Amino acid sequence: MRLLTKKRVLVLSLCGFSSAGFSQLLPIQYDTLIRSQEIIASGNGEYSTSGIENALSSKFILGGFVTDEIKDASFDHHKGINRAGGFLNAELEYRNYNVKLFKNKDWGIVGKAGYSVFGGMLYSKDTYGLAMYGNSRYLGDTAELSGLDMGYTFYQKIGFGFIDRKTKSSITLNAYNVSNYGFGGLRQGTLIQDANGDTIQLVMDGEFAFTNSNNFNQGLGFGVDVDVKMPISIKEGEVAYVQFQARNIGVAHLYEKQKVYRVDSTFTYSGFELNQLFGDEAVILDSISVLDTLGVSSSLEKRTFLLPGFIQVGKIVDRSKDKTLQSFFGIRLFPTLIYVPYLYAGAHIKATDWLSFGANVGYGGFTNFRGGVYSSFDWKSVSLGIATEDIIGALSKKGRGQSLYVRLRCAF
Repeated sequence: MRLLTKKRVLVLSLCGFSSAGFSQLLPIQYDTLIRSQEIIASGNGEYSTSGIENALSSKFILGGFVTDEIKDASFDHHKGINRAGGFLNAELEYRNYNVKLFKNKDWGIVGKAGYSVFGGMLYSKDTYGLAMYGNSRYLGDTAELSGLDMGYTFYQKIGFGFIDRKTKSSITLNAYNVSNYGFGGLRQGTLIQDANGDTIQLVMDGEFAFTNSNNFNQGLGFGVDVDVKMPISIKEGEVAYVQFQARNIGVAHLYEKQKVYRVDSTFTYSGFELNQLFGDEAVILDSISVLDTLGVSSSLEKRTFLLPGFIQVGKIVDRSKDKTLQSFFGIRLFPTLIYVPYLYAGAHIKATDWLSFGANVGYGGFTNFRGGVYSSFDWKSVSLGIATEDIIGALSKKGRGQSLYVRLRCAF
């Protein structure tokens, strides 16, 4: 008998590895060159985990057979509490410095549109064990599922604001369309079995909510993007620049009702009851008999929630300097316990007037230590940057994530 079918494992994995938000490894360069207009197209996508190797996660994404060896390798990396998640973002931004907003000669306008997905999961080692091996691994034992926390958000935005042509600091007000949103968690979850697997006891206290509509527009939100660059004196005669960046900080309201499931009970099952609970019928099918047997209540509810925006503060690269080597470092935060504050530091090398590259190391996020590399190419009014925040994941199946960032800027 298996408590989780392959279909349910796939659903959980998609929730955990759905990717969103916007972050940036490519060192943001302080650029005081006077421009007339700029168009910036950027895209990034990544997922990372604290315990699951790419050899396994790639099977969920691309398909393939999962061997016991692959499952065991990831199981050995798991601790008591583990993280998995990611984000996907595409954004197009237009800047016009000639408009002179409010008759201020230094204020231009900025407009942007984008698409984002953000998702993550906090889970126990036993949750992974049940999903990968079934309940047979825990015969005569206890599986601890408490602390499960998961969520995902799909949204699109359009924003307008102003930008300072000298410092390139900007602020935009954004409107958001929410196309999908879900969350869930177990404050307490315990599975106790006898040695034969004939009798089990479930202790459950938690709730899960899923979209109950296929409509593209399910909610509306409002928020801001803020980008402020500030000079600081690091030693006599030398100035560095620190950037405060906040993206998609705001709230959204779902006026399309969600299906919410809640449970707070202790159950004991044996014999035929087990087949009723964990056979072909599943709770996610909302079978009334299954829900009643489990003691699960369901309801339709609207919801207001915080958008999965992020804040990043750090030293940035000064493009006007002739130095061959510059440092950059900082911290990145998402407003969720699933994402640990991410600390990063790196070195930027200006090889020629048209070529720069560098590397960084970081700790936190959905995983632990990571290393990244990037290259930046500049041709007169066009620049292109390509980066990864997980070079090990790009090269090895033993890695625990994948990451790709691309940024194209045209100035005229």
